[in-house]
Amino acid sequence: MERPYAARRALLHPLWLGSLAVLALNDHVLKGAGILPGAITGKLSDFAGLVVAPVLLAALLRLGSRRSLFLAHLATGAVFAAIKLSPAAARAFEAFTALTPFPWQITVDPTDLMALPALALAWRVLVPAMQRPLPERPLAQRTAVVFGSLACAATSEPQEPPPTCDPEFCGVTPTEAGALSLGNTTTGERLVRLRPLKDSVQVDCETLLADPESALSRELFAPAEAWLLQPGRGLPLQNNDTAGCVAYLVDADGLSPTLLAWSSSRFPTQFVSTATNADDGLMIPLSLDSNGKLSLGPHEAVFKAPALEEPPVAPGCGSPDETVGIEWSTPVPIGGPWIVETIISSPDDCHALVLQNKSTMYVCLPKAAMPFKAGDSLMIDEHDGIAGSAPETNGEPPEGKVLILHSDTHTVVATRGNVLARYGFTGTDAPLGEPTVESDLVEGCTGAHDECGSLLVPLELSLLGAHVPSISFLRAGKSIDLADGYGTLHVVRAEAMPIRDTECPPFARSSRHYESVLVIPAGP
Repeated sequence: MERPYAARRALLHPLWLGSLAVLALNDHVLKGAGILPGAITGKLSDFAGLVVAPVLLAALLRLGSRRSLFLAHLATGAVFAAIKLSPAAARAFEAFTALTPFPWQITVDPTDLMALPALALAWRVLVPAMQRPLPERPLAQRTAVVFGSLACAATSEPQEPPPTCDPEFCGVTPTEAGALSLGNTTTGERLVRLRPLKDSVQVDCETLLADPESALSRELFAPAEAWLLQPGRGLPLQNNDTAGCVAYLVDADGLSPTLLAWSSSRFPTQFVSTATNADDGLMIPLSLDSNGKLSLGPHEAVFKAPALEEPPVAPGCGSPDETVGIEWSTPVPIGGPWIVETIISSPDDCHALVLQNKSTMYVCLPKAAMPFKAGDSLMIDEHDGIAGSAPETNGEPPEGKVLILHSDTHTVVATRGNVLARYGFTGTDAPLGEPTVESDLVEGCTGAHDECGSLLVPLELSLLGAHVPSISFLRAGKSIDLADGYGTLHVVRAEAMPIRDTECPPFARSSRHYESVLVIPAGP
């Protein structure tokens, strides 16, 4: 039979008495004495208090079951977490203690939550001690309850806030390096959460700053950094060292997510005031509006947050569905010749090439770009790198993948990357000249975001010069027959990615992405 619990037995345990001594000594001797840094004395009280409090609570309430003791520990941790995370909870607790002879002054500091493991220590060591048969020492136990209650209630005296005065008479206004500052102009401290763009996100600043709300998506922002802003103080906001523009997503308790965005040339890194009484146009005020609701601004760097749901795309401005594209299975059976036993095509334009004495190869191409049939003999090659230069890359190095399927009747060149399929990829001994290709954003289209949050804007291609009788325009889903045996170019995808997460496959490192196929007929 399980021995009953008696919380009073733990009151004389060395761990509880030692924690009580640390709590009393720290609160009434060490704090403010300069013997230890303030950061250490603050955390000492948290650790010691979380050992003392649940046992004291259990003793005062005469709890005698394992479940009730667990709830006492849970309640202690919940209250501690609430007053360390929420300014509203801290102020409510202060208001309650103000009704007693021992008013508290609480500093909201999420880092104090590192003391929560002390609850586990108390549970592991002191709860078993409540079951051990010990001689009854009622006087000592009552004394421990009294001293424990006083130690928990009578914390160190609240420190008077530093005197405020006009900076002209107090001294120099505090400053820190930054582009702008986020200033708390309310009368209470505010826990503010900042989400910068992920390190992997690359942006075209002209696109971003033209319409930040539409250009960005919430998926592009990193996890939040929490900052506790005291009344009258400002938080410096930093520029990006490599990009020419900056964006943050900001929220707080009572503040809906709000977007901050600016150009680094408009607000360069300098020394900005961390006091809200500066009037230099570099502070974004966090204030209460006429309805008592938190808001940011007014300031030219403040915008509405990106929508939670992607808005409808204007007609003619959408990119092909994510399932539309050019793909092929790997590993590719390089070499040959491989005899095609049969080809099985599916409605989604993917084709299974059943090769004799080889594993089946799967290729997703438009039906019009699959000229092969059963009995054909195929030579197959694949390239991971693309050499040279191409005007459609928007000045970036060419990159992508190339698949070449060659039979006696046709050569198919399929590419995925920031270049289009071209005759030169075949490596023929008698290369043809290449047409001139240019790409531009489709006029009037702001684009849409993919599942990674990258902004996709459809491109329109213009071809002229060799093999093109007159200038021709192409968009995704279209094809063009080129003269002189150059072949038929099928454009499956053509989109710009001015804002992109470079860790999102397949080719987000580049600001242009194409998927295309060139079908070249064999010469006479």
